[in-house]
Amino acid sequence: MGAPTIGGQTTGAVTENSGIVISGDLDDVGFGTGNNDDTWSISSAAGYGTATINPTTGTWSYDLDDSNPVVHALDPSDTLIDTFTVRMLDADGRFDTQDITITITGAVCFTNGTLIDTAQGPRPVESLRIGDRIRTLDDGLQPLRWIGRLDVDADAQRSNARLRPAQIAAGALGSGLPRRDLLVSRQHRMLVSGPAAAMAFDSAEVLIPAIKLVGLRGITIDRTARPIAYYHLLLDAHHIVFAEGAPSESLLPAAQAMELLPATARAEVAAILASDDSAMRYEPARTIARGGGRYRRFRDRMQREDLPLIAPQTVPEPAA
Repeated sequence: MGAPTIGGQTTGAVTENSGIVISGDLDDVGFGTGNNDDTWSISSAAGYGTATINPTTGTWSYDLDDSNPVVHALDPSDTLIDTFTVRMLDADGRFDTQDITITITGAVCFTNGTLIDTAQGPRPVESLRIGDRIRTLDDGLQPLRWIGRLDVDADAQRSNARLRPAQIAAGALGSGLPRRDLLVSRQHRMLVSGPAAAMAFDSAEVLIPAIKLVGLRGITIDRTARPIAYYHLLLDAHHIVFAEGAPSESLLPAAQAMELLPATARAEVAAILASDDSAMRYEPARTIARGGGRYRRFRDRMQREDLPLIAPQTVPEPAA
């Protein structure tokens, strides 16, 4: 009869604000009669969520704490790793331990009050519902598949500056955009176009996080620290949508994150994932800008030549 050894599912993944509790099954692979006489427990807690385990079956679960400031401050292009440790004790007092690793993915978002262009014209993001048709730059009106929300109070913003949104003043992007002051999460990407983008990023149209634009004329960090709500919008694909008239992005989920959406959204997106071209649907809608040196070159030219962030004619007028 061998010593107890933990096997089974030792990793998981979850997307910020998805509302999903993930789980996995563990087994005693070193004990001939299976898990019948084993006792399971959490010996070291998770840092960004709550981990629990069934003491007799070895089934663990992980519930992400979306209110944790570190979780909410995630860059959507990055991930956060959380771990907790499971302990298994057999009937003879022998034990084994195993770390469970959870990968957390961030999400981009708009603040409450932001007007999103829809089939019915501009509407506040908080009024949108699944099935509403959202105007996109490339593919006309597209149905909204899922909406996520996270409330952030004033105290959280005062204690963690990364929770404060970026503010893009009316007209700061050029071509009269945005139409009104726009607030987005710091890592929410905006569509930028023109010669400076082409020179720095080898593409005439690129998606740049709002935080990388702070310091250019009319773009700052909002420091009022008032209660806000962040909203995430998932469409059939990664699209360029319009917030206060300015081109920005919908949620770009990682492939694994699609499986972790709430049940209603997961069912609606299932047909998309099963289609032959589903792998292409969640490719980035435009080049995603990367590289510190490239950002510096871009900002230097923008400031030196006072160029608009959105080149004329990049954004068509809404259909009547």
